[in-house]
Amino acid sequence: MYNRIVVPVDGSPQAFKALEHAIKLAQTLSSDIRLIVIHVNASFALNEPIFGTELDHHIAAEDKQVLDAAVSKLKAAGVLFQAIHQTGDPATIICDTAADNLADLIVMGSRGLGLVKEMLLGSVSHAVAQHAPCPVLLLK
Repeated sequence: MYNRIVVPVDGSPQAFKALEHAIKLAQTLSSDIRLIVIHVNASFALNEPIFGTELDHHIAAEDKQVLDAAVSKLKAAGVLFQAIHQTGDPATIICDTAADNLADLIVMGSRGLGLVKEMLLGSVSHAVAQHAPCPVLLLK
């Protein structure tokens, strides 16, 4: 039985499709299921300073927009949820969040890049599927 489902969101159509699927699972299986929605900003280093732009402000605005959209869907659905924002390596943080919350399942979108591109570029969904402490449901 599922009690806690982690759902990473990044603002992509695939992520919101995964969120909608997780909401349907929660509504169908039990009113006690808690969805743990997480948005992770990938940490990155800039070698050159950026002039004329407020990068931190833009990142914070994007975070708010992504999480606000997810929270609106969750509230409208009437499911139990927790919304989390973190910064760092997305795959590591998603797996750690699942472990820390004793998650039973991770539901997330897959970009569907194909095997060759995934091997060359790496993929958050692939890394999560490989390292998650629980089953992972990937949606196209």
